[in-house]
Amino acid sequence: MKKLALSLALLAGTAAAANAQSTRFGLKAGVNYTTFSGDGVEDAKYKFGAVGGVAANFGFSESLSLQTELLYSQKGTEIKNSDYNFKLNYIELPIMFRYTLADGKGPFLQAGPQIGYLAKVKLSDGDGNEIKLDNDAYQNVALGYVAAVGYQLESGLSIEGRFNGDINSVGKDNDVNDQQRNRVFSVQLGYMFGGK
Repeated sequence: MKKLALSLALLAGTAAAANAQSTRFGLKAGVNYTTFSGDGVEDAKYKFGAVGGVAANFGFSESLSLQTELLYSQKGTEIKNSDYNFKLNYIELPIMFRYTLADGKGPFLQAGPQIGYLAKVKLSDGDGNEIKLDNDAYQNVALGYVAAVGYQLESGLSIEGRFNGDINSVGKDNDVNDQQRNRVFSVQLGYMFGGK
């Protein structure tokens, strides 16, 4: 049911973009602060990762728009009382409705669904040695949600704080990490060409 709701939200976002009055494109870059949530995560702690990519903003009015992004995002966790570093790298497509409080510039809020494709899984020890993992034990597709608050300058520069979480687990059913989900706080800088 959750997957159906997310699919419908993605379809609605695509249809809304087709009716946009103005379109702008830009770049995004930032840092993730990420860990796992769910059952069996007592030893999981936050770690840093990078995030970056491109964005497209489809404006319906001075305040309301739809923002889609294509991002490369490093997620995962570190294990307490050890030096194990668990890395999950995703290619993500968030589709967010955005409300800017002051005619297209100033403070903004945005939220919406997100779909991600797992590009790489890696586990390393404290010496940087890679530990072989079975990639088939992990979900290829991550379904989730995004919420953000930020500030847009008239020049096109923006800064935002963002939270995103997954609906489905990192691991497949009855396999490793089948009860854990990604949880990420991030700070992102953006630049939309053409200003606002």
